[in-house]
Amino acid sequence: MQRIPSALFVLALAMAVIAATAAPLHADELHLTNGKVLHGLLEEQTRGGYKFLEVGAKRSKTVKTRTVEKLVLTFKLPDFVYEDPEWSQQMVDDRLLSDFDPEWGEMEILRSKHYIVFTNSSAGKKYLETMEDTYKRFRKIFPFEENKDARLMPVFLFKTRQHYIEYTVKNTGLSESQAAGTGGHAWKDYYATYYGAPKDPVHYHEGAHQLVHNRLEIRGGGSWFQEGMAVYFEGTVFTAEDPAKGMKSEIRSDRHTPLPELMELRSLLMSSDSNRDASLGSRRYRQAGSVVKFLVEGKHKKRYQDMLDGLKAGKKWPEIFQETCGLTVEEIEEQWKDFYGA
Repeated sequence: MQRIPSALFVLALAMAVIAATAAPLHADELHLTNGKVLHGLLEEQTRGGYKFLEVGAKRSKTVKTRTVEKLVLTFKLPDFVYEDPEWSQQMVDDRLLSDFDPEWGEMEILRSKHYIVFTNSSAGKKYLETMEDTYKRFRKIFPFEENKDARLMPVFLFKTRQHYIEYTVKNTGLSESQAAGTGGHAWKDYYATYYGAPKDPVHYHEGAHQLVHNRLEIRGGGSWFQEGMAVYFEGTVFTAEDPAKGMKSEIRSDRHTPLPELMELRSLLMSSDSNRDASLGSRRYRQAGSVVKFLVEGKHKKRYQDMLDGLKAGKKWPEIFQETCGLTVEEIEEQWKDFYGA
């Protein structure tokens, strides 16, 4: 199913008028779910269906999207048609088809200024408010330009935990037990979760991941950085989650992971020693958040944006620290310890 932009439609209509003087027009086809095929001209796609002018008809009619199995167009459309920042019906339909099981029930589509929610729950509006609050708070700490062509970020809100688990297994490759151990996850362009408390800290944590990827446009930096950004941001919203809490004791008792080692871990939670000791994985999350807090709020805070720019350019942390602070990773680690009074 495709949508014709207005300029192409004018051209198509002009050609149709010329062709109609010689023979009936059979430019476009709507293949319906009942087996019927409509021949004519697709004039416009709306959120609810297709405005279609059948051959021989004087007036166009609207055909509902759910009754259309396939759409065949005369003209191949450019890629920009499918990159509607507001998510065209075609984009919504494609995502529903690729990612969702019909057995989960009908998905309602809701939009806000920066997000689009796909949900089979009745709490979509409340979750949109939470995500917009996340966006506003995150952008205040980590400023970025708002690209008018940036797509609304998708949020998949499921009515039940089981639907969320099934979705996660289907789309991420995680096992059922791994999926069951999460309250939500951000990956690629989306954030997926299930109905619970709209103001749960997990939404701000995972929402931060989504914004790092899709607004700061940083997909590297290592697991410590990606998790550290989310943990730090979560702590700015919920004081109980501040990663600085207990960090002085962690450092003094030598329960922290050396910074060079932390930066080399491919996954803070899934590394072999963390798998054997769940508390170690949790401590590494907090430590990563505390390092980000030091970089954002400490003596190098004026250079943090330069560090982020370095990540966008594909640079590694040793090079970034040297260029922005004139320091090695080990020297940054000593300053981090001093920041927490250890």
